[in-house]
Amino acid sequence: MEKLLMIVDLAKCVGCFNCLMACKDEHVDNRWLPYTDSQQKHGQKWIDPTRHERGKAPYTDLCFVTRMCQHCDEPHCQKAFPGAVDKRGDGIVLIDPNYAKGNRELVDSCPYGMISWNEELNTAQKCTMCAHLLDSAWTEPRCVQACPLRALSVIKADEETIEQIIEDQCLKPLTDGSNKPRVLYKNLERYTNNFIAGALTYMDGKIEMAAAGAGVRLTLNGTDLLETETDFFGEFKLDHLPDDSGTFQIFFTLDGYKPLETEVTIEKESVCLEPLQFVKK
Repeated sequence: MEKLLMIVDLAKCVGCFNCLMACKDEHVDNRWLPYTDSQQKHGQKWIDPTRHERGKAPYTDLCFVTRMCQHCDEPHCQKAFPGAVDKRGDGIVLIDPNYAKGNRELVDSCPYGMISWNEELNTAQKCTMCAHLLDSAWTEPRCVQACPLRALSVIKADEETIEQIIEDQCLKPLTDGSNKPRVLYKNLERYTNNFIAGALTYMDGKIEMAAAGAGVRLTLNGTDLLETETDFFGEFKLDHLPDDSGTFQIFFTLDGYKPLETEVTIEKESVCLEPLQFVKK
């Protein structure tokens, strides 16, 4: 049987919140029984693009991590409340609106925090992947349809094809993947990893100039990891460095100038260096 896979691309999302507004438009004041009852207008986000910032001024990197029910193949909520949660053959996880009434403990069963409580209806609710639309010949849920940059996409295919797509696009789960989510993320390194950034200069008489085109080489314990060049402003960025990944050595070169080097230790945050200046040979 073909199953669904939701892909979230962090490199494309700009935080327009069209997905959130489309979800509200589809579910607030609309009862799509037996899939779900109407969504509460305020206080509920079945899909939630959250802002994540790395670094510090002037070297910052901003992305949005869109969170939703992960429609896990091994859902914690179903294990905790099997009568209230249904896992469909296509991979969609649904909460039965009748069994969920009065069962506030359902909210705490989601490790992603994406089951919310509807105070007005006294029930637990979450993203349904717009199953009522998909069952009516729609090819994608409203959030995907409303995404102008296609940061969200849905694929329906057999498991072998999906596994190949996951490998080809380097898709990763938001957490450790132990519950086998069917929502996977592209370019997740912008959320999980760190970078080293800085700028290089040189003196032209009494004028400090940006060292554009300078070579930058990152090593760890003598092994080359990354190479790049400074841009027009003499700035560089070395990305995709995991937490607690060690002490790196960075070597800088510019024709006609003495080479520079420095050490940087990556712990839990990105590192922004003070400007370094080349000296003539």
